[in-house]
Amino acid sequence: MIDSSETQFSRTNPFIAKIKERKRLSKLGSKKSTHYISLDISGSGIHYNVGDSIGIYPINDPQLAEWTLKAMNATGDELVTDKNGENLKPLKVFLNEKANITEFSKKLLMEIANKQTNPVKKAMLENLFQDDQKEALKEFLARYELWHILEENKEAIFEIQELCNLLMPLLPRLYSISSSKNAVGNEVHLTVAMLEYENNQLLRRGVCTHFLCNLAPLNDFAVPIYIHPHNGFTIPEDENTPIIMIGPGTGIAPFRAFLQERIHKQAKGKNWLIFGEWNRNFDFFYEDYWNELIALNRLRLDCAFSRDEAHKVYVQHRMLENGQEIFDWLQEGAHFYVCGDAKRMAKDVEATLLQIISQFGNLDETGSKDYLKELRVKKRYLRDVY
Repeated sequence: MIDSSETQFSRTNPFIAKIKERKRLSKLGSKKSTHYISLDISGSGIHYNVGDSIGIYPINDPQLAEWTLKAMNATGDELVTDKNGENLKPLKVFLNEKANITEFSKKLLMEIANKQTNPVKKAMLENLFQDDQKEALKEFLARYELWHILEENKEAIFEIQELCNLLMPLLPRLYSISSSKNAVGNEVHLTVAMLEYENNQLLRRGVCTHFLCNLAPLNDFAVPIYIHPHNGFTIPEDENTPIIMIGPGTGIAPFRAFLQERIHKQAKGKNWLIFGEWNRNFDFFYEDYWNELIALNRLRLDCAFSRDEAHKVYVQHRMLENGQEIFDWLQEGAHFYVCGDAKRMAKDVEATLLQIISQFGNLDETGSKDYLKELRVKKRYLRDVY
C-alpha cells in the first residue's frame, strides 16, 4: 500500500477530491448542524492511518467575495499577484481561493487608520492601539469581516495590489478523519459541525464548514486535500490492549475510525466509548453503528446528553460514575484517549481522571500526578484537542 508521504500530493500540492456523500447527522429539531461527509480519493494513491487528520483548503463564500470586491471598488478582473510578486491571477479568483476575507490583521487596521482622513474615525481607530485597549482591539477585530471594515472606512484609499499584500492567506483547516481506510477503501469520512453565529448584527459562518456543508458541489472535483499524519494519537499496536475513548461532539470522529480499524482487524481488546452531546433524540451521532458493535459485544458505550436532564451531565460525570471500572481498565493496561474541545472539556476530563486515580488507586495528589505522568510517558494517555 502506498503511504501518503510517497505520493505527489502534499500541503503545497493538494489532491482535488470530490464529495461522494453528504448528510446531516443532527436530526430535524436539533439546535446544531453536524454533517457526515464522505470524500472520494480514488486515483490519488493516498493512504492514511487511523488518528490522522485531513487538511482542507476551503473556498470563500462567493457572496462575501462579491461584497469585498464592491468595498474595494473593483470589478474582479484586475490582475494581482501574491506578496512575492508571483502567481498572477484575477482579483476575483484571489479573493475566492487565496485570501482570508472573513478576518483581517492588526497590521491592516493600522494601515486603514494611517490612511483615514476623517478625524473622528481616525481617532477612534488609533485609540484601539493604546496599551490599555488590547481587549477592545481584540473584540473590534472579531466584529468585522474585511468587506465591512473597508465599507466603514471608505476614506482610506488603497491601490488594489497594496491591499492584497496586506491580506492574510486563506489557510487550510484540519479535521480528524472518521474512517479507517482498511474498512472503507478509497474514501475519507469526516464529521463536521457547521459553525454559524451572529456577530455585529451579521450572520457569520465558518469558512471551511460552510464550504464543506453547503457550498462544495457533490460528485465534482472541488475539494483540495492532503493528509496530516497523527503524532502518536492512534490505536495500540497490541490488538489485545483495552481502549477508553472520551469524545463529546465532533470529538467522536477519530474514535469511529479506531473502532472500524479494530473490527476490521478482529482485534480482541476491549473498547469503551464515552460520548457526549446535547440531546439523545437529535444529536446521537452514528447511533446505528454503535448499536451494531454493542450487539456484537465489541463496544461498551456510555453517553452524556447534557440537555436531556434537569442538571447538565457531561462526559466527566459519566467517568466519575464509572470511576472504579475506569481505574481497573487502566490497571489492565488500557490506553486512555480524549478528543475535542481544549478550553474546558479536556481540562475537566483530566481533572476527573486525576480524581479517579486518586480515589480508586488510594493515592495522594503527588502520587496521582505521577501515575498520570507515567501514562503520558508510556503513550497511554493521548489527547487530540483543539
